[in-house]
Amino acid sequence: LYGNYVIDNKKIEAELGIRLEYMNLQYDVNPSHPVYKSDGYDYFQPFPNLRFAYKINDRNRISVFYNRRVDRPNEVDIRIFPKYDDAEIIKVGNPALRPQFTNSIELGYKNNFAKGSFYGALYHRFSDGTITRIATTVPGSNIIYAIFQNAGKSYVSGAELLLSQTVSKKYSFSLNANGYHNQINAFTVENRYPTPHSFSAAKQSAFSGNVKFNNNFSLANKAGAQLSIVWLAPDIIPQGKIASRFSVDAGFKKALQKGRGELFINANDLFNTMVIKKHIQGNDFKYSSADYYETQVFRLGYSYKF
Repeated sequence: LYGNYVIDNKKIEAELGIRLEYMNLQYDVNPSHPVYKSDGYDYFQPFPNLRFAYKINDRNRISVFYNRRVDRPNEVDIRIFPKYDDAEIIKVGNPALRPQFTNSIELGYKNNFAKGSFYGALYHRFSDGTITRIATTVPGSNIIYAIFQNAGKSYVSGAELLLSQTVSKKYSFSLNANGYHNQINAFTVENRYPTPHSFSAAKQSAFSGNVKFNNNFSLANKAGAQLSIVWLAPDIIPQGKIASRFSVDAGFKKALQKGRGELFINANDLFNTMVIKKHIQGNDFKYSSADYYETQVFRLGYSYKF
């Protein structure tokens, strides 16, 4: 159940919204299962959404934004059936997993100028019940069990800048830069599979960020091209670190048949570099992984408007 109230006049834009959500999940497990038992959760909670903007003049405005959201576990997150990534790493769900709740607040300023705009913001996000996989081992075995858990509280505070500009009839760009401080509080969890064993992590924090640079080119004979570059700095995760990564996307389109037809070619992750490299630290082991998520995709197509 949700509702919104919107105000819009010469000086003020405001949106006051709230969503009331009731959730009841029951996960039934075979009573003869050696580890897990039937479990579930239920809640009835409000999720407000507040946005307020003050128009200083036609080109300048300041804004404040707040919302609260919930990330519920997916079915695969609670699924009790083991999945073998390789001979030594087994992923298992957790029927006792609970939702992750996040509060976000942002203070922003926007300036519109000739053929472009600038937006800057300060933000803070607080998550409770952070959902993540925790990798552990049990005595007498070299198998690593990666099991979904709620790893407690985490915080992200940062600043974001967005600049867009039309330089000429032939070229325009947008640049987005984001820098933040990431903090994950100390936590202790118990992995129950295949036998109960615990893992504890100390408080950790790091400065990280990302940059996205998007370029648009208008070419001769009703053709156009686009080039995008994304870079993500190294960061922390609840049980280790994630390395930096980047990708390059490119596209080309050409209008045909008096604008009714269009030929297009585009490529995502052109050099196949958006590889997620993690360094995991366990109680008595550590491992590094490189995960390829098939981000490199090439498309060739033709469209026609009747």
